[in-house]
Amino acid sequence: MENTEIERKRHVEGLRLAVWLSAGLNFFVLLSSILGSGGWTSELASKLWLINIIVGTTIYLSVAIFLNNKNYIYLLTIVVCWFVVGPWIRASAFGLDDQVVDYFGTYGGRLIDWRFMVTTYSMILIVLLGRFYLTISFVIYYLALNAFFSSSIILHPETYFTYDHSKISSDLFAMHGGIYQQNVTVVIISALALIGIAWRMQKNLKDASLHERSNSILGRYFSPEVREEIEKNKATLDLDNEKEQKIAVMFTDISGFTKLSEGMKPKDVLDLLSEYQTKMVAAIFHNGGTVDKFIGDSVMATFGTPFSKGNDSQNALNCLRQMQISMREWAQERQEKGLPVVKHRIGVHFGECFVGNVGSEDRFEYTVIGDTVNVASRICEGCKDVGADVLISEEVMSRLSENLTSEEVVDFSVRGRSKKIKLHKIMV
Repeated sequence: MENTEIERKRHVEGLRLAVWLSAGLNFFVLLSSILGSGGWTSELASKLWLINIIVGTTIYLSVAIFLNNKNYIYLLTIVVCWFVVGPWIRASAFGLDDQVVDYFGTYGGRLIDWRFMVTTYSMILIVLLGRFYLTISFVIYYLALNAFFSSSIILHPETYFTYDHSKISSDLFAMHGGIYQQNVTVVIISALALIGIAWRMQKNLKDASLHERSNSILGRYFSPEVREEIEKNKATLDLDNEKEQKIAVMFTDISGFTKLSEGMKPKDVLDLLSEYQTKMVAAIFHNGGTVDKFIGDSVMATFGTPFSKGNDSQNALNCLRQMQISMREWAQERQEKGLPVVKHRIGVHFGECFVGNVGSEDRFEYTVIGDTVNVASRICEGCKDVGADVLISEEVMSRLSENLTSEEVVDFSVRGRSKKIKLHKIMV
């Protein structure tokens, strides 16, 4: 069973590579068989061999063409079954030819050297599949097949091993002990090496899967530019280390959402929120911000995490400008369709925050906490109290790179705090 879609994708690529290579080799053998007799004496054996090549090539090409993530397991099963059955079909073809030629009577003990030719090639194809346990199973299977087919020659009463070159050259049934040991050694070393390669491939796949999954998770929170910077400087940017830093915190929420969603189907409410959040996230990412979380119809974003991109307050202002432009365009689209216009509120504050991973061992998230976050949330709520669409704190206003015209809101009472703050009502 696949752990992730990423691993499934890599396994699909491995299977496709294996079947393309197998199809190519089969096509070469097929071409040789068509142009020549293929070395067969028995007509029946020649036909069986040709059928074996044609069926194998058809299977490999069909899998290569139609393979995708959904049918991977089904097509992998077909290929594996063919890998199991194929050696027996080939053995049957040689068996039929043997009845005519009498291979043993012709080649004697020399036949043992031919038994090792296909084994390593077959094991290599299995490794390409990228399945560690499947590789082990087939390595054992092919070694067992090699031992089984070799045993009839080794255990034959007329054959014997020798290192005497005069006997090897003169006696048909003398088997070269040195070459046999060499072949066995090569096959065993190849088998162990291929198992090692398969294990390393499996580990690399796990690491790549975790890496891609990490990138995918980063992509939910950070803009592509920020994510690229994190990947580039992962040695110095450790997201696992909690720290305090000054950042801009933004909250948005849909005005009158409860009334707006009244009577709507749950699916329609979900679609509405999804469309709204998509527009907000696009503006946040475009201006170097980080999506911290979605809270119902509210979006929380930060500017300056995991690192500052210059003037974080100015970036937050540029972001809310883009948000307002997007909301006006959306309002026009909905109005033309006869749908209720969606409006929202925005509140931004700047200050010290605790930044890092928060939660338990079972579940944690990269977020920011602190008084700055609470104040930013209250500022967003305060929009309806002062009749504003956008409110920013004095801390944000004082850090802007431009002279911005605003209507001051002095001594604004923040719910839950005794200290009053100064806000700026701006039109964007």
